[in-house]
Amino acid sequence: DDETSTAKVLTNDGLVGEILLRLDCPACLVRAAIINKRWLHNASDQAIIRSFRAKQSPHLLGIYVCSDDFSQPEFVPMPDASCPELAVALRHGNFNFPDMDSLLLNVWDCRNDGVLYEFGESIHAALAPAVRTPLRHPGEDTVVFPPQPSNTWPAECPHAMLLPDDDGDDSSCYRVDIGNKNQKVYARVLVLRAGSWSIHCSALADLARSPEKILTVTLLMRGKIYMLTRAGYILALDLATARFSIVDLPEGVEFEYHGNLTSCRGDDSALYLFHVKGDKLTVWLKRMNEHGDDGSRNGDWVLRDTISLLETCGHLVEQDCEPADGQEDGVSVVGVGDNAEFVFLEFVGTGVIVYMHLKSRNVKKVYQRNPDNDFVIRVLPFVMVWPPIFPEHGADMKVTDCIKTQE
Repeated sequence: DDETSTAKVLTNDGLVGEILLRLDCPACLVRAAIINKRWLHNASDQAIIRSFRAKQSPHLLGIYVCSDDFSQPEFVPMPDASCPELAVALRHGNFNFPDMDSLLLNVWDCRNDGVLYEFGESIHAALAPAVRTPLRHPGEDTVVFPPQPSNTWPAECPHAMLLPDDDGDDSSCYRVDIGNKNQKVYARVLVLRAGSWSIHCSALADLARSPEKILTVTLLMRGKIYMLTRAGYILALDLATARFSIVDLPEGVEFEYHGNLTSCRGDDSALYLFHVKGDKLTVWLKRMNEHGDDGSRNGDWVLRDTISLLETCGHLVEQDCEPADGQEDGVSVVGVGDNAEFVFLEFVGTGVIVYMHLKSRNVKKVYQRNPDNDFVIRVLPFVMVWPPIFPEHGADMKVTDCIKTQE
């Protein structure tokens, strides 16, 4: 009969797996996972997870607004979240740091539902890095890393700390120490793996052109670290060979001030570059070949977008904002999304931060800077990937991952 046939299908792991592979809605996969342990086992299968994620674009939940004045980072939800799953995640997620009000806090990176940060009791204290996963239960959402090795480099603080960018990377965190004197550049990269810090690589090189200053804009992509320089090129460090190389900028693109140049990672080793000059925002794409003939030649820069900021964002900036005293008009790129999907722009004169979706040109005002704060602002997007990480078999299901998605 029909009930017997249905039961045979729903208790057959192979057939259930085929059914789950054909689901399109994130909530449906989560609801399937909480039916029973058999279905949880099927929904947790890595082949199903990979297939499902390939069909689902990540969802931008909100942003961490950080300032270099040592103030607490602020989590700002994205306005007008239309997806029910996003609203539930925002309602139940533990995004802020209320238990650390007395500590200095610096958010370094956001990736794969995790927030990498460090804190200490004073500026001179040894900082301890940690990762918070806001969508997990309180008490289970924070992992504090072991203390970092003593730093014998001239600078006391790392240049950058980064989360791994590859699901196949078994490391927890990378620390980048870098410095330069004239044309000589040196770097040390530490890696945290299996609860222990070790030196991943050290590099030293005499460059053809001095970087002048290596900017804090740093990203990790496919085993290479890319850093913008004030000299007007991108400095690349290959973690496998411990070698530096220079990536020239597109013709006509140059460093002018902090925020007029920002890079972001893309799929298939694509490097994106945002450039602001006057009213114009341009977005460039360059394919970083992993196996070039001589290891040095990559694809040419391709202009992907040219956008008039006055036409797209002018109405948001002019709504109720006048330039603050002493502030000059100008635009800075303060945050970007992978694959150049979106960008956050600060209109410096008014302190307005605007979100722009590149493909649709949809723009929203998301933040208003305090007019008395003249420090550099950074925006780190918090992007939720689907499906969420399911708990270990036999463990309690996460509220934000499973039960609440049925609301």
